[in-house]
Formats: sequence, C-alpha cells, structure tokens
Amino acid sequence: MKLQQAYVSEAVAIGTWSVIGYKGPGDNTNATGATGGASSKTNNFSYKDTTGYANNTAALDATGKVGFTAHNEAKLNDCTQGDHWTITVKSGSAAGEATFIPSTLNQDCLQLTPNWNQIGK
Repeated sequence: MKLQQAYVSEAVAIGTWSVIGYKGPGDNTNATGATGGASSKTNNFSYKDTTGYANNTAALDATGKVGFTAHNEAKLNDCTQGDHWTITVKSGSAAGEATFIPSTLNQDCLQLTPNWNQIGK
C-alpha cells in the first residue's frame, strides 16, 4: 500500500504492480503489456493484481478499483477455497490521496487474518 500511495501522490492514478515496483509473495507471473494482471503464488495462496489498466494506470475515483486479491488454494479451517481478501483503492479527500479499503469477503476467513480489515487504517 505504501508503494501504491507513493505512486498515487505523484500520478493521481492507481498503478499496476509492475509500475509501482511490487512483487507478490512466492512465484511471480508478471503480466505482459500495460493492462495489469500480474500474479504470484505460494503453496496455500495466490495473489492477483487487477486487469483493465491502460498504460499501467487506472483513474483514481470515488467508485474505487480492486487493486489486490488473495485466494486460498484449499479449504483452511471453515474458510472455503476462493477469493476472500481484497483491497480496493479509491480517491481520498484531497488530490493525490488514496483510501485503501480492505475486505474479507467471507466471515469464516476473517479468523485466519484477524487484522486484515485494519490494513491502511
């Protein structure tokens, strides 16, 4: 999030993982082109950057754009396999400022990452 915020403060736009200098945990697959879609994978999780960027950026607006998704590869306790963790990036209250909104999409998965919803706050 610090890399993304630094990019937002300069470009007033959201950047792809590659343009902000981020590499996810584990084995990385960097998307080719400037539309996003980079990913990484460990034994238990896979992580994705969003697609739909143009020239490595997306407009920063009040609607927001999911900039990070985490997917558990197998059922973990009561948390079913799937995309359960996201971070949405929206425009902040001032120009060049972003708001990061973490979300655990399944409450059974929140116990695995109890501090997830506090990221960026």
